[in-house]
Amino acid sequence: MNSYRVPQLAKKYTDYDMIRQHTEIPSFPDSRARLLQVFVGRTDEVGNQELYALATSLVQLAMDTHDRIDTISGDRGEQEMRSRQLNVLAGDYLSSRFYQLLAHAGKIEMIGKLSGAVSQVNARKMTLYERMKKLLVSADEYLRETVQLRMQLFLSFTDMIPVGDRALWNSLLMEFSTCETIAEEMKRMHDEQQMLHSYAFWHVYENGNDEERSHLSQMKLERRIWSSMVLKYSISEVLLDKLRECTHRIQLLLQEEEGLQDMHEFEAILEPYLSYVQPSHAAVRED
Repeated sequence: MNSYRVPQLAKKYTDYDMIRQHTEIPSFPDSRARLLQVFVGRTDEVGNQELYALATSLVQLAMDTHDRIDTISGDRGEQEMRSRQLNVLAGDYLSSRFYQLLAHAGKIEMIGKLSGAVSQVNARKMTLYERMKKLLVSADEYLRETVQLRMQLFLSFTDMIPVGDRALWNSLLMEFSTCETIAEEMKRMHDEQQMLHSYAFWHVYENGNDEERSHLSQMKLERRIWSSMVLKYSISEVLLDKLRECTHRIQLLLQEEEGLQDMHEFEAILEPYLSYVQPSHAAVRED
């Protein structure tokens, strides 16, 4: 199957009124899912590429949904408590669908591989979170670790990829995971519920003065103060520069592969990020 329809198929599991009303499903791992479908389509597993892309995306969404569960103590309003509970339940539900899909198709070995990858991701997250709690993380380390966490599930398929394709698979997975991460961070810095411990947070903490670092260390910021920091340190421009560099590296990778199969698919995955960094598009984003 050559057409890419994984996000549409996933809506069967994510579009529930209860979930939409009380919580928000994280961004779909679109670039990684499409990239996985392309490379698995070159293997002996052709015919299962869509299944693997869908199942892996559901696991990723499950973990990302669980990541939205805060650990802040104290009293909560009814709506906040309901949203927190729905994050737990939604994450568990999406995870169960992944098992069901692969078990129904008889892909028991892949269930084991993805489950092992989930454990690796959780262990790596705990190490990162411990450093974050101690305010010991640099902006670049945060970005690098976040990209690695985004890659881990999809790396479960590397042994399945033809040997001649593995270098390109790993390189493109790294770069597209970076693009996805940067695009997500550009949203996070404007989200009051997610701006803490975002890339913007660590960039300001790393480069800010004592007063600004003090504000950040309190883990609760007034919107006005935070907005002034984001503007002062040109966070949007910093992230856009990183996105430009990443898209350029992808273009170079594709140019180096003469007669590359599925070039139109790779260009389709790249196109949203290229449009993102065009000056006219960036100006709209800044507004």
